[in-house]
Amino acid sequence: MKISRKKLVVLIVLAAIILFAVLLIKRKKHELARAPKYGLRPIPVRVTTAKLGNLSTKIDYLAVVEPVRTANVSARLTASVDKLLCDEGDTVKASEVLIELDGREIKNDIASVQANIAQARSELAANQATITSLENSVAYWNREARRDKTLADKGDIPGAQAEATADKASEFKGKLDAAKHKSTALKHLIDSLKNKKAQLETRLSYCTIKSPYDGLVTRRLVDPGDLASPGKKLLVVEDHSRLKLAFDIPQQDLSKVHEGLDIEFNVNGTIRRAGLSHTFPSLDKARMLRAEIFLNGAQKEGLSIGQYIEASVVLDELKDVVLVPASCLVECAKHFQHVFVVKDDTLTHHKVKVLASTEDTVAVEGVQPGEQVVTNTFLGWATLSAGKKVEVLK
Repeated sequence: MKISRKKLVVLIVLAAIILFAVLLIKRKKHELARAPKYGLRPIPVRVTTAKLGNLSTKIDYLAVVEPVRTANVSARLTASVDKLLCDEGDTVKASEVLIELDGREIKNDIASVQANIAQARSELAANQATITSLENSVAYWNREARRDKTLADKGDIPGAQAEATADKASEFKGKLDAAKHKSTALKHLIDSLKNKKAQLETRLSYCTIKSPYDGLVTRRLVDPGDLASPGKKLLVVEDHSRLKLAFDIPQQDLSKVHEGLDIEFNVNGTIRRAGLSHTFPSLDKARMLRAEIFLNGAQKEGLSIGQYIEASVVLDELKDVVLVPASCLVECAKHFQHVFVVKDDTLTHHKVKVLASTEDTVAVEGVQPGEQVVTNTFLGWATLSAGKKVEVLK
């Protein structure tokens, strides 16, 4: 039987459609066979590896670099500036003269007092000679008074004559006492003038203003001819032989931060350590406590005065502890924390004790180094429980 060409084409198309349908059915059956059964699909999670390491708990502050000593040089008396012997940027030595004030008036006063001292000493010397003469006269008239009294008692001379001799002895005794009192007054005057001279010489020494230590003149606030007075800042001298870091501690941190703790600070990417040297005894108006760290040698290399530095107070440091990300911790209703550990694609529940924590890392007990700890799950922590199958996402 002869089949027409048209029917042959139809048969070929039908055969191709049947073959394609058979292949499609086989492929779907194969995919269905590979698909997990309903309700047993693993939960997708991300994990991290628990590691052994060190963890420090810190409080971060912003510190400023300052010289270890700063002197605001001012005058101790009111006088005009006669000479200015330094300028900003000059390096000065201890006791080097920085400023000379006009001391001519004080020098004149010293000369006047010195002249008064010389005059008083001359008067004292003359008065001492008078005392010597009067002592001889008193001794003579005392002998005469005793002799005349003896003669008057015997009746050899009138009693009036003996009385006159005694009066003469008393007169010279009074003159001697007066001379001695004058010498005492002159000595007191000389001592007073010496004290006044010493005070004036001290004031004159204030006219020479010296550097308190080796340092650098960082500010000059005066010119020759200006009037200097107590409390008026003239120069600023800084000691750059040592530096310090200074920062303010808020009131709420005072129970944690104290002298002796280690401080970590970053200088051009290098972490350096120093001890917290000093804290002030009282809070400032902003209820902050100033803290200082003194730096020596290599600790201060690369630092500049006025530079701001990130500084961290190391409160505690744990060594060789198990570290995991803070996102691994799960709070339980019974007020303890736990983590989920993946082993053979199955979850296990581990209760942990947090030893210390930072913003993103915690040190724990209850997990072994190398274990795979769940960091997060897309379906929420409530979907996880011990024994469930999970799929670790790469």
